[in-house]
Amino acid sequence: MKPKLYDHTNKSGLAGDIINCISNYECSSYFDDHLDMNQQEQKLIVDNFQISICLELTQALSNMKWEQEFIPHSTMKDSIDIYGSSEELSVVIELDKHRADQVTKKFVSRNALFDKPIFYISLCYPGTSKMNPSECKKYFSYCKNISKRMGNEYAGFIIE
Repeated sequence: MKPKLYDHTNKSGLAGDIINCISNYECSSYFDDHLDMNQQEQKLIVDNFQISICLELTQALSNMKWEQEFIPHSTMKDSIDIYGSSEELSVVIELDKHRADQVTKKFVSRNALFDKPIFYISLCYPGTSKMNPSECKKYFSYCKNISKRMGNEYAGFIIE
């Protein structure tokens, strides 16, 4: 079970390297049976996944600095799940259940926090057995189009 890329603005250069790293990351040990667990147990699994994927990005893309729970502005309480930075690129990765409302809310709020171009990545995992990822995929397309207009990059993944 690996994250599947559903929409993106760019797959070349450093953005492509990041997309490839995430696309090839094996997630089954985290999300094979988490749907039967309570919210607290699921949160622990997602926290461990966040640590692991950040470590993977750090090892694969050592030319970037990777951080978890990055706070871009001290005046706001919003934190970014995984943040990567280099001289040429700032990367925002948010881990969310594959719910369109959750994805778009984070997309809007995180884009509003930066004065410079970013590469925003929605990395979604199953939330419940009843959640249908199709609406989320539709909103990935909207996020991609808005990102292009803003001069940003975007990629939307779902772990299914």
